[in-house]
Amino acid sequence: MKLLRTLIALAIVAGAIASPARAATKLTFMHNASASFAAMFVAKDQGILEKHGLDVEFTPAQSGAVMPPALMSGSIQLAAPTATVLVQAHAQGIDLVAIANTAAYPSAADGQIVGRAGSGLKDTRDLMGHKVGLPSLGGIFEVLLRDWVRKAGGDDTKVQWLEVQLRQMGDALKSGLVDAAVPVEPFYSRIVQSGIGYPMGDFEAAIPAGTIPVLYATTRSWATENPKVIAALRASMAEAITFIKDPANATAVRAAIAAHTKLPPEAAATLKIPAGLEVPVKPEGLQYWVTVMRQQGLIEHDIDPASLIAP
Repeated sequence: MKLLRTLIALAIVAGAIASPARAATKLTFMHNASASFAAMFVAKDQGILEKHGLDVEFTPAQSGAVMPPALMSGSIQLAAPTATVLVQAHAQGIDLVAIANTAAYPSAADGQIVGRAGSGLKDTRDLMGHKVGLPSLGGIFEVLLRDWVRKAGGDDTKVQWLEVQLRQMGDALKSGLVDAAVPVEPFYSRIVQSGIGYPMGDFEAAIPAGTIPVLYATTRSWATENPKVIAALRASMAEAITFIKDPANATAVRAAIAAHTKLPPEAAATLKIPAGLEVPVKPEGLQYWVTVMRQQGLIEHDIDPASLIAP
């Protein structure tokens, strides 16, 4: 009997050695150059995604507008659109759902509108008749700035809204291509510190606390078919957030953000690390966008924010 037990044990060990390790789940994540995605950047660079059985390829996006069609085509499985892109996609019959948060206001506020040095722009109404660079047309910043201009008594239809990639905003300001721009970190600080632009105002100050600007999203069908992968992604980001919150890891966090946003290595030392990072997506975090987008005519009908969130 003892011999039999020994032989069985040896057979189990041999089988374990002979069997290859379970392959990691491969997926592609599309994002823009924003520090908002620090949790995913750190999870990638610190091997946290790999530990949770995920092999994630990162790919940059020209703008948030390209993310919904890329998700629907299956060329990517995960993207990081703004909340307005998610709401508009739903209104247009593109069935996307949020699977995780980045951060919520006021912690999510990471930049302001900046005026071009020498432009003479002073306040909100001065924007009329001028060119303003935005990361994406139809995105959260266009919605917020239009609302900001209207509330200041201006006419948002008289502002020339231009789409300018985040990495190019400094050059666009310096060359005069735009008179103002809305960069986010890490680009906002670099533009102000260099003297290319100056702060014109915080248009995000009036946003209700808890509102979510950017999310991690996928198609509803993919989310339904891959609950374990979503659970692994959420667990990875939660672990990365714990890593980020430890001051001892600040250098590694800044290096990850700099690497994935394509900043020069020397810029990493002054990067602002995002605060308030969290994973859960709450319906009330999306309600503001539904309300304001209805007011601006960007969507025709009310949408239940809970319907935009994966279980």
